[in-house]
Amino acid sequence: CLHQLANLGKIQEFELGQEDRCDRFIIAEKLYGREVEIRVLLDSFDRVTRGNSELMLVTGFSGIGKTALINEVYKPITQQKGYFIKGKLDQFNRNVPFHAFVQAFSSLVEQLLAESDEQLQQWKTKILAALGNNAQIIIDVIPGLEIILGKQPVVSKLSGSASQNRFNLVFSKFIRVFTQQKHPLVFFLDDLQWADSASLSLLKLIMTESTNASLMIIGAYRDNEVFPAHPLMLCLAEIEQRQVSIKTITLEPLAEPDINCLIANTLS
Repeated sequence: CLHQLANLGKIQEFELGQEDRCDRFIIAEKLYGREVEIRVLLDSFDRVTRGNSELMLVTGFSGIGKTALINEVYKPITQQKGYFIKGKLDQFNRNVPFHAFVQAFSSLVEQLLAESDEQLQQWKTKILAALGNNAQIIIDVIPGLEIILGKQPVVSKLSGSASQNRFNLVFSKFIRVFTQQKHPLVFFLDDLQWADSASLSLLKLIMTESTNASLMIIGAYRDNEVFPAHPLMLCLAEIEQRQVSIKTITLEPLAEPDINCLIANTLS
């Protein structure tokens, strides 16, 4: 326009927006440079569908894409009739025991409530068979479960470690209801570096139980924020001592070709 005004003394009419690409800046939602890691996760899930249980760790600095990577496998897992649930550990909720477990399994109960009455009745039968007279222990932390199970008998009070041990055992039985080959369970625990001691004890119990199958636990943590004597590392060492296979994916910064591809797609 300036050129025409200076040289012709007027601006000729022209069609607006001929070179426009997009009216907003949108970064492509595709995951770049993580094809190998996605394949490792899906191979692990494939083994779980055949009756195995696996603990997969995803490590890396804050913001490197651990959560984005794990969310990428959500669709393939649910397409194979797997249940995918997630709980996020919170540095400000470390005084709330089992916060992430309760968060995850509350969402699972919500998924169940969307199923048919016939399926709900089947779940009720399975859960009560597993928990017996201790169902109220789980209802106390996941109130929505009462909609499926109905009123349950009150349980006797225990003190201190006896109460926590009973909770761990009952919760472990509750989890086992959902880990079957026809519908394996994938449980994503995010920010494991902030796990409270009660959650780590429960994680250890779940992973070292020989009866567990068709269960995949994915734990993500910031490896720059843990050290050899960190409670998480001590817990993982104890799990390994019990001959449980732990696999680790360490996320590195994206390579230059992947960044180039991301920028090229974003800017068309």
